[in-house]
Amino acid sequence: MKKTLLLPILMLSIAFLISCKKEDLNPKYPFTIIVKTYDDSVAVNNVAVEVFTPVQGNTVDKLGYTNQKGEVSFNYEYDAVLLVRATRGANPYTYMGCADIRLEPNERVYKTVYLEAYDPNIPGCVYSP
Repeated sequence: MKKTLLLPILMLSIAFLISCKKEDLNPKYPFTIIVKTYDDSVAVNNVAVEVFTPVQGNTVDKLGYTNQKGEVSFNYEYDAVLLVRATRGANPYTYMGCADIRLEPNERVYKTVYLEAYDPNIPGCVYSP
């Protein structure tokens, strides 16, 4: 009788221990922005990429420049949806592109931003899907 009860309890205990996942209490939120031209999808280097939170009175949280492959990578500390603005040229900008990005814990997220010619008479940003 003891053996018949001991075996199911032992199997349930092992299954419970194996199925438990350790929760990461301090996850990282890495992401990479890829900047390309809108007309021909060519990667663009040396483009300023600003990443910020969509909150009234926000400030730039991250700033970087694309490498030869048109990429720039960042890490963020929190689970968030961030806005991305890529610009080229002096003020006023000659090219600009925008997007938003949803971060995932401990998983690198990639987002492509497409640059388009910027008209300073039409303020705002073109958001790519």
